[in-house]
Amino acid sequence: MSQKNMTRRGFVTAAAAVVPVAAIFASRQAAAQANMPKLDVNDPVAKALQYTHDATTVKAVNYKPGQTCANCIQIKGDSGDWRPCNAFPGKLVAAKGWCSAWVAKPA
Repeated sequence: MSQKNMTRRGFVTAAAAVVPVAAIFASRQAAAQANMPKLDVNDPVAKALQYTHDATTVKAVNYKPGQTCANCIQIKGDSGDWRPCNAFPGKLVAAKGWCSAWVAKPA
């Protein structure tokens, strides 16, 4: 069936099949995330990147007020106080934290 010929019923059927699959992936991701340790500020990589759990305490020269892990492109997921981060694989960072690898999420 070409895209031009897809009926409303075909679209609804396809969408209905996607929802349960998406729910399975979301629950697996949440389970994996629950098993990840929180990043320790004394971790060598955390120290090298000046990571802190609370961005309001940052004294780094390149820090700008308002920058947090929650609005950084490196963080994964859209919600939660602790989330995975590309800069610290296998560890969770505080959404209100900051490190020198911070890059703004695209608008």
